[in-house]
Amino acid sequence: MSFKNFFYINKLISSKYSILRVLQILEVRKLSIQGSVLDVGGRRTSNNVTNHILCQDNIIYLDKFSDDKRDLKVDLEKLNSRPDYQFDNVFLINVLEHIYNFNNCLNNCYSFLRKGGNFFGSTPFMFRIHSSPNDFFRFTEQSLRRSLESVGFINIKISVLDGGIFICFYNSLSIITQKIPLFNNILLFFFKFLDKIVFIFSKKNKETYPLGYFFSAQK
Repeated sequence: MSFKNFFYINKLISSKYSILRVLQILEVRKLSIQGSVLDVGGRRTSNNVTNHILCQDNIIYLDKFSDDKRDLKVDLEKLNSRPDYQFDNVFLINVLEHIYNFNNCLNNCYSFLRKGGNFFGSTPFMFRIHSSPNDFFRFTEQSLRRSLESVGFINIKISVLDGGIFICFYNSLSIITQKIPLFNNILLFFFKFLDKIVFIFSKKNKETYPLGYFFSAQK
């Protein structure tokens, strides 16, 4: 963790962001985005991860539950094989676990992309049930890769969004302790230290207890 990221993470934690969302934000801030952007399942909210994308084009949002007339309305559960619009970049952040017919969702994302376009996404693993309006699945790295390959995506990269026994415990506990100012900042540092100790004895602590995954692919 860089000196700059240390203060940025603590700022977000103080603003009651979950550690998973903080890590997702850090990932999208690394990206160099060129061209049009579609946020599938996202909305114009203050805590949306795609708010932190560094891009020049305006972000278009797609959400069938949105009341905003500017947003695209598509049911991700149903296969949309002939889209009226395509984009250079498509994001799917914290959505896949809420879609029962998730293969249709991935196929839709593929169809929303122009040839050679970039697909980015993230999904939780060691995370509480969070209905929106439903919460159906948790995906491993292996299931994500096979699902993306079956749709036709290439150049697939999947990374663990931190992990470990204690950071997962922190993720659950922080929902309660966030009511105490700055307490979660202290807890995060303490539990990260404990996971470093565990790592000495178990090199796969992070991969065995992942908070979530961030993935990228191309059409």
